[in-house]
This record gives sequence, C-alpha cells and structure tokens, in this order.
Amino acid sequence: MRNDGDLDAIDRRLLALLQADARASFTALARDAGLSRTAIQERMARLERDGVILGYTVRLAERPKPPVTRAMLSLRIRTRPCAVVLDRFRTWPEIVACYSLAGPVDAMLIVETEDAPALSRLVDRLSAVPGVGEIETAPILAESLRAG
Repeated sequence: MRNDGDLDAIDRRLLALLQADARASFTALARDAGLSRTAIQERMARLERDGVILGYTVRLAERPKPPVTRAMLSLRIRTRPCAVVLDRFRTWPEIVACYSLAGPVDAMLIVETEDAPALSRLVDRLSAVPGVGEIETAPILAESLRAG
C-alpha cells in the first residue's frame, strides 16, 4: 500500500471526488480533475493496484425506525375547558391523533412509540402535565380495518 505522502495533488483531488460520489464516471472525474479520461483510468487502476482504493461503497440515508407500538389512551381531564390541556400535546411527535369526547372519558389519544418502554415513558410524561387526571392505556394488538 502506498503512503499518503506518495500521493500527488491530482491523486488527492481524485480521491476527494470519489469520496463525494463513488459512482462518478471516468468522464466526469476527468473533467473535474482537469485530466483526460485515459489518464483518470490509469490513475484509478494504479490507486486500486497499490491498495489506496480498497473498494467502492454506497452510503445509505439514516432511516428513522418506524413506530412499532401503537396504543389508545383514554384521558380524564381535571381542567376546563379540556382544550387548554389538549393543546399542549400538539407538538408531541408520538401523538398521532387527539379526540375530544363527551362522556366519562374526556379525550382519546392515538399514540405510536418505538416499543413498550417508550409507551410507558410517554404515559408518565402525560401524567405529569397539569390538568391531566387518570389515563387508561390500551395497546393496539392488531388493525382489522382502516377506512380510506
């Protein structure tokens, strides 16, 4: 393997171009490095042969893990109007939907978390919000029908 000190400015430029886009064509590399296509092919072959370039790869974008635990949370609100409390949840990313209800339950939240411990932490956070009373948690086991 060559020592980095053995690389000239053009080699370093070529390597930088490849690190930015390993799929760049010889023509594009030649244009950006200011060399002929043949000169680029020869340099690439030498860099590979000398062990400077060990391979080419693809960088994938980091994908967020999809939520896997869904639940319906029934809330009883101690403060009136209920909207004063429910408005606090507008920016909580785990809350998919919030419904204000009439009857013994004041609100129903549909939530999604990455796992059961995250659901438990979410319920704890909700319980700490002033005005929130009892919370009943019903994890969703399966979805049978979704309209639309």
